[in-house]
Amino acid sequence: MITSAGQSPGALQLTVIANTMELDYTFDKLLNSDCLNSSSYNTLIFVVGVSAKGLGAANISLDDEIKRVRRLAIEAKSAGKSVIVCNIEGASRRGPSSDLVVNTLSPYSDAYFVRSDANQDGFFTNLSEKYKVPLELFEKNIDIRDILIKFFGDAGYLMNLLAPNLIARH
Repeated sequence: MITSAGQSPGALQLTVIANTMELDYTFDKLLNSDCLNSSSYNTLIFVVGVSAKGLGAANISLDDEIKRVRRLAIEAKSAGKSVIVCNIEGASRRGPSSDLVVNTLSPYSDAYFVRSDANQDGFFTNLSEKYKVPLELFEKNIDIRDILIKFFGDAGYLMNLLAPNLIARH
């Protein structure tokens, strides 16, 4: 399951890459609890990037978006699903609002997939260390394919990687 966390175009960019890989996923930029509960998925990917234009087009406030993604993360974790926080748009989607969304999701995250220019200040490295979860960095958007293959190409890999974290944290 892929959803936006901030309503930037990043989530749609990730779906384009997932399509080229024939990755089995569902995309809903405004995913809500009803859709989440009725979906069959193992992982929820939040593509973080706050866009004032995107929030406006969706007719929601930043506070509403934060409440939505927090609720989804909590529900996913309580259902035993993995949660991944992804920054695919790099430094252009860093800033106080986007960082607030990332910080909101971090206690629930099992991994970070981050374009390296979004981590120049070590923001994601610090979160990865704090929450003891993997951080996967990539240079260009297309490079996230290697990370997706690593995590989803072998279904057992993700669970083997995350199971100790899930047990220790929950």
